[in-house]
Amino acid sequence: MAMRLAAALVLLFATAAEASAQDAAPLYPEMVLETDDSYSADAGLTAFRTALIEASATLVVTPAGRMLDPDAMLPFLAREVEFFVGQGGDTYRDAFVSLGGHPARRALEMAGRLSHESESIDPVVYRRYGMNALAALAGEPTVGRTEWLGGRICTASYGRISWPDWIALDATLRTLDRREWAIAAAVDGEGAEGLAGIGWPKPYQMVPISPGQKRSGGWLGVLEPQGGTVFFRTSYSPHASHFAPYLNSHLCFEQRGGEWKVSAVAIRLD
Repeated sequence: MAMRLAAALVLLFATAAEASAQDAAPLYPEMVLETDDSYSADAGLTAFRTALIEASATLVVTPAGRMLDPDAMLPFLAREVEFFVGQGGDTYRDAFVSLGGHPARRALEMAGRLSHESESIDPVVYRRYGMNALAALAGEPTVGRTEWLGGRICTASYGRISWPDWIALDATLRTLDRREWAIAAAVDGEGAEGLAGIGWPKPYQMVPISPGQKRSGGWLGVLEPQGGTVFFRTSYSPHASHFAPYLNSHLCFEQRGGEWKVSAVAIRLD
C-alpha cells in the first residue's frame, strides 16, 4: 500500500512539474516583423538574380592566370549605382547613410573594399571581391519593398523594430545585442533537430541564438520560448533553413527600359 502511495505521489509531482513548466512565462515575447516579400518569387527578378550570381563566377585569362572577370558583372548594374553604408553590431546606429551615386565600375570596387580586407592597392582586386559580395547579397531569399531604404525593392526586405519593442524583446534575456537575434526567414521543419512543434518559429519571427552550438558546421541552435535549444540545418541539405541577421546588407533593383538592374548597394560595417 505504501509503495503504491509513493508511486502515485511521484506521478502527481511529475505531472504538476510538467504542467508548471508548460504554464511558465516564455523567455521572450513573440515578435513577427512586418515584412514585404512581394518580389521574392517574381519570375523576371529571380531570373535576373540567378544570372547575376552565375556571372560572378566568370573567369578571364590574365598574365597571372585565369581570374574573375569584373566586366562580366557590369551589365547587371545601372550606369550609376547609389551606395549606402550602415553600422552593424550593437551600436544601434542602424540607419543607412547615402554616399551618393557612383559609376557601375566604381560601385563594384566600393562593394569589394567595404566587404573584404586586403592590402592590395589594385582596384581590379577589389572589383573581384565586389563580385563575390554582390552575388552573396543577390542570393538572399526575401526580396521586397525595404523600409530600411525608403521602400526600394531590395534583398533582405525585413521590417524594423522600434526601441520600445527592443526593450520588450530583451526584457528577460537581457542581451540587448542585436547580433544575438535572428530573423526566421525560411524555416524547413524537416531540417530541424528536436523541433518541439509544427509552426515554430513563424515566418519572419525574431528568435534568439542559443549559447550552445554544435561543433559541426551547417547547424544553427535557436532558443525556444520555453528555454530549450532546437538545431536547424542551415547548409549542406535540401532541407536547409535560413535565419537572417537583424541588421542586414542589401542589394536593390529597378526596372529600367524593361530590364532589371542593380540600382543600389547597402553595406553594413562591422
